[in-house]
Formats: sequence, structure tokens, C-alpha cells
Amino acid sequence: MWTRTAAAVILVLGGGGPSAAHPQRTASPAQPAAVADTGRALFMTHCATCHGTAARGDGPVADALRVRPADLTQLAKRNGGVFPSAETHRIVDGRGIGAHGNPDMPVWGSVFRRAPNVSDTDVAARIDALVRYLESIQERTG
Repeated sequence: MWTRTAAAVILVLGGGGPSAAHPQRTASPAQPAAVADTGRALFMTHCATCHGTAARGDGPVADALRVRPADLTQLAKRNGGVFPSAETHRIVDGRGIGAHGNPDMPVWGSVFRRAPNVSDTDVAARIDALVRYLESIQERTG
């Protein structure tokens, strides 16, 4: 059985990489393909282990967590049809907010900052790409 520590190790080491079973999503017209690819790659490396390759909260370690991960395709729907970009960026970064969410979710701003030769600008760019990817996979009311 997975433990919280094992799940955290997988997250930090980048478990949950891209899956051949998960097709590449295309960028929205407002989003260059390179940004979408970068955001998707970051998601698959850092988020899919918990949130699942389709971002529905059903990753391989989701059942081992105290709180089930959010279905990240529903953020806009739960926010009146508007994707909460700034709030999502703050939650993913996690360093400057008092309540980051449940303790199972890593503070990715700190994790991204630990890479060699990475500036705060680089960290922000990674988080921005990830947030744009999440925006591109939203289910909207139709």
C-alpha cells in the first residue's frame, strides 16, 4: 500500500511522466503550441501522479492521500465559467500564501526553485506554462 511519504517522493522525483495512453492535447488559439507542450510536460511530470493524466483527480496515488486531489478540468466550471488564473498560479506556487490547500500537495514554487541555475523568473514561467495548460483543458458549460 502506498504511503504518504512514498507519494511525496514520487512527486518530488517527477513520477507520473507522460503516458502513451494520454493523447497530446492541442493548444488553444490564444496559446502557442510550445507553451502548451511545456505546460503539459510539467503537468505530467509534477501533477499527474496525484491528479491523473487527464487531470480528473484519479492519479495512481490519489487513493493513498488524505484528501482526494481536485478534478482540475472543473476549475472554470466551479468559478462561474471563468478560469481562475491568478488563484491557480498562487496555489501552484504556494510560497506566498498562508493556506496552500491540504498538506498532501507540494509547494511547487519551492520545488521548482531547487533546480540548479533557476531564477524566480524561470520559476514563474514554469508555473505560468502549467496554469495555461490547465486553462486549456477546462470543461466549460456549453
